[in-house]
Amino acid sequence: MANRFEAMGPGTGWELAQAGDLARDDAEVGIWDRDVLGGRLTWDRRTAELHGVRLEDFGGTMDDFYATIHPDDLPKVQEAVETAIAEHGSYLSEYRVVRPDGSQAWIQGIGRIVANTGGRSARVIGLVVDVTWRRAMVDILQRAILPQTLPQVFGIDLAAHYLPAVRDAGIGGDWYDANVLPDGAVLLVVGDVAGHGLPAVAAMAELRHAARAYALAGYSPAGITTQLSANLAPDPDATTATAVVTHLDPATRRLTWSCAGHPPPLLVTGSDVHYLDDVHGPLLGVDPTLSYGQTALSVPPGARLLLYTDGLVERRDASLTDRLDLLADVAADHSRLGLGDLCDGILAEVAGDADREDDVCLLAVQAP
Repeated sequence: MANRFEAMGPGTGWELAQAGDLARDDAEVGIWDRDVLGGRLTWDRRTAELHGVRLEDFGGTMDDFYATIHPDDLPKVQEAVETAIAEHGSYLSEYRVVRPDGSQAWIQGIGRIVANTGGRSARVIGLVVDVTWRRAMVDILQRAILPQTLPQVFGIDLAAHYLPAVRDAGIGGDWYDANVLPDGAVLLVVGDVAGHGLPAVAAMAELRHAARAYALAGYSPAGITTQLSANLAPDPDATTATAVVTHLDPATRRLTWSCAGHPPPLLVTGSDVHYLDDVHGPLLGVDPTLSYGQTALSVPPGARLLLYTDGLVERRDASLTDRLDLLADVAADHSRLGLGDLCDGILAEVAGDADREDDVCLLAVQAP
């Protein structure tokens, strides 16, 4: 599509919107053209259908377009459009529309700015396509890959939560796993693949299954992160990921972990909380020859360990330090609760329901 846009000259978008080729009623792709200076937005019939509007009823303004977008997705779309116009660039955005029958559809819109001879943004030409099926497929795959149940281990409590993003950035590559190893130790892993969509989900599946296989084969946490990184490094798409891999021996309460560019685990001991902030190597996939390190310590009886992805603590409008402090404070405030209630409190007060732009995984364990 990018090459197609590159070939378009000023005014071509209008001609395409009126054409009987891609603009025919049964076309999968809708075409539109916006006159930035004149304020007129022209849709073809397919674009109107995708937005749940009869072409004859479409008012031809950006306000009419914005009125079709789900309120939770509207700020993201407006920001993308305004930034593209200001920078004379292009944008790609996915958003929900609510159709007259109450059904929702996911639409992917692509727009490219065309400047006039004076260098001002004069037109925007673009395409829209229904991607509901693709998003549903990726979501199903992601949920199928994540564990449906957690192992039962005598003396140990486990809790896990996955929350999708509220403000859509595409289906993410956040994942977790928990498994009992042959020596009785418990494997706990949380990771996050860079990017979104089907490639991220595919890489997530590969990493999760590989980490479990290496653990069952007797690899240490450092050995697992080292091998996972080596596996990703030859990827022609330059896929990277973060992960923290932990072993907890219930008999000795010995905790061993290896952190590969991932947010630090949080150890909660009574009302005392502190981060295990040793970083044992960079992102997975950066260097296939790198050997990752690991750290071990004995945790007190009843200590809780929280592993999570960056969607829990990262926000555009707040520093990471402040967000990590918030997580620690909330964990301390809820430290007297059971493990499940502790996680619920953290998700409610730290993750929240508004402006969460990334998926969240939270995996928690309480030692004997």
